[in-house]
Amino acid sequence: MSDALSEAQTLYREALAASRDQRQQIEEDLAFSDPANPDQWDADEKRRRETDPGGARPCLVFDQLGQYVANVAGQVESAPPSLHALPVDGGADKKVAEQLDGHFRHIEHASKAYNHYQRAYTSAARCGVGYMVVRPEICDSALGYQEPRISSEGDPLRVVFDPWSVALDGSDANFGYILTPFSEREFKRRWPKADLVSFGEDDRRTRRDERESILIAESWTLEDETQNSVIFLNQRQDEVALPEDEFWTAHQRGEVLQVIGQKRETVRRVWWRRMNGSEVLETSKGLDGKESPYPADSIGIVPMYGYVGFKDGRLTYCGIPRRAMPAQRNYNYHMSEIRAYIATAPKAPWIASVRAIAGLEKLWDRASVEQRAYLPYNDLDTEGTISAPMRPQIAVNLQNHIQGAEQSKMDIQAALGLYQANLGAPSNETSGVAIEQRKQQGEASTAHFQSHGAAAIAQVGNLCMQMVCNLVDTKRRMRILGIDGSSSAVTLNPGQPEAVQESPDGLSINPNIGKYDVRVVVGAAYSTQRAQAQQALTEMMRANPALTPAIAPLWARVVDVPDADKLAEVLIAMAPPTVQAILKPNTGDQPTTAQLQAQLQQVQQALQEAIQHAKDAQAEADHAHQELAKRDSEEEGREAELQIQAYNAETARLKVTGANEEQIQAIVQRMLAEMAQTALPQPETHEMQPFPAAMDSPNAEMAPEMSNDDAGSGF
Repeated sequence: MSDALSEAQTLYREALAASRDQRQQIEEDLAFSDPANPDQWDADEKRRRETDPGGARPCLVFDQLGQYVANVAGQVESAPPSLHALPVDGGADKKVAEQLDGHFRHIEHASKAYNHYQRAYTSAARCGVGYMVVRPEICDSALGYQEPRISSEGDPLRVVFDPWSVALDGSDANFGYILTPFSEREFKRRWPKADLVSFGEDDRRTRRDERESILIAESWTLEDETQNSVIFLNQRQDEVALPEDEFWTAHQRGEVLQVIGQKRETVRRVWWRRMNGSEVLETSKGLDGKESPYPADSIGIVPMYGYVGFKDGRLTYCGIPRRAMPAQRNYNYHMSEIRAYIATAPKAPWIASVRAIAGLEKLWDRASVEQRAYLPYNDLDTEGTISAPMRPQIAVNLQNHIQGAEQSKMDIQAALGLYQANLGAPSNETSGVAIEQRKQQGEASTAHFQSHGAAAIAQVGNLCMQMVCNLVDTKRRMRILGIDGSSSAVTLNPGQPEAVQESPDGLSINPNIGKYDVRVVVGAAYSTQRAQAQQALTEMMRANPALTPAIAPLWARVVDVPDADKLAEVLIAMAPPTVQAILKPNTGDQPTTAQLQAQLQQVQQALQEAIQHAKDAQAEADHAHQELAKRDSEEEGREAELQIQAYNAETARLKVTGANEEQIQAIVQRMLAEMAQTALPQPETHEMQPFPAAMDSPNAEMAPEMSNDDAGSGF
């Protein structure tokens, strides 16, 4: 047997011995509050009633505690908890914390964490403690990427937790075990070479019955180790201490670190193993294939407590049934006696002598099914006076049981501090304020459940935070969820020297720089918040219609109708400019309305200048054509020179109208070819044709069309 297994077996037996009384109480509470078959009678009392010489008496159960357990556990649904990262020091950044919030939401979604939170709350309410578990699991088998996952253990008796732990979140525990039964077939499939020996039974090498299961222990053990740490100033001049190997890793990344000292300190290492009674079956391994520590400094089992107390320096706890157990048993007793009396009491509504109803039997036989003004009877006969018929009175003993049952019910409520108003039942209060006050009083009596639950879930968040930092050693994309459930991703780069960097690919973060804490926020679900916001905005617009243009876009974002996002965009476009600036702030890539107006004015001014230049160029072209027509009889060289001047003017006009150099060259070549094939126009028949390249110009659609009548004036 290995040293690790031997040490684990020893700690396991010591923990069982130290927590024997507490575990026995948990077992009783679970049986007492079993929703399927609550065992709420004392064993000796039940035996006496079932063996009564006068006949077996009923032992009925009228469970009143299940509704209180459900009330406490159901508060997770009405106000679900959520994990949030807080930047503390050492270069931590708020943007990184926001991205970590989104990753926490992804972890909770992938783990179905709300189901596990509610299971732990229910277990804490039933027996005083529930357990959540945080493990690293592979999320990408091809690349070997791991992420933390949240789960829970439904049966608290399968967990053997450090009995010397006193922290309400279990962060001071040194060890913990989760016992899981495996069938022989499943055990042999997973570990074919291992012995069929349950954990804690190292003296048994074989099983007596094939139907028996093999108990496998999943163990977390904390060990203290010493290491050298380097104290330095980072780029923000914050004093930071890192282990020596992590310091040199950061130094190799190029980070500027000013060393101011070093020290030797004790660090916590947690080792995870899975073992049976004879050997260690599995261990946590690193990328090198060797055994590596659990990626957090606390064990992965997190307790959630109910009512807590301390005795002899030890933590004690219980749930709702333990506090109301005597009152519940009294209630069952009184209600059983009432039901027994009802079952054996005579069913006739009247008690009358035979002499009193002699001759009137038909009327009295139908007295329970017919409504009559009176029932006659014989009050005198030959034998003398006859007693009047009478209704049977409730026995005094039965009346005592009824009163006892009512008192027991009140005792249950008093023991728990929860009354009818907390369960939504009618109560003595009549006004809404009084009912709300009584409800708040009841919630205050169970507020410790929410407080202890928040502490436990915060410890779950701390484990997840440490795993996120320790499990990522290469650059990768990390999934995040928005508060509205929208999915996206962010780059996590443990090698970058800054906590957050902007890049063309998006945001890149390094959570290893700085320190982040985790807090738990308890509030309404997002769907509830949307409904409340929609109602509030609707009332605001109804009370003050002048606010509608400003509030309507916000209202459209939270209303649950098809195409609500498009409706919001339309209302934003119709909103005042100041509201648009708030709802769609300038991000640097999109110009503001003022910038667009300034650009439009510049374009209009440039267009007017271009039109004026085009008119001047057209006038020069017209003058050149007129000169060409007058001197048609002159030498050919002169004509060619005038033609060149005319086409130069046309070229200048095309430039100012927006045609580029290649377009101008193509147009000139085409027009020269046409001139070579046709005769020059005569002055009396010359008509100015529109330039074919004008429509190819970028400014063509802004320029007015030119007709034959406008040839002399340009545009």
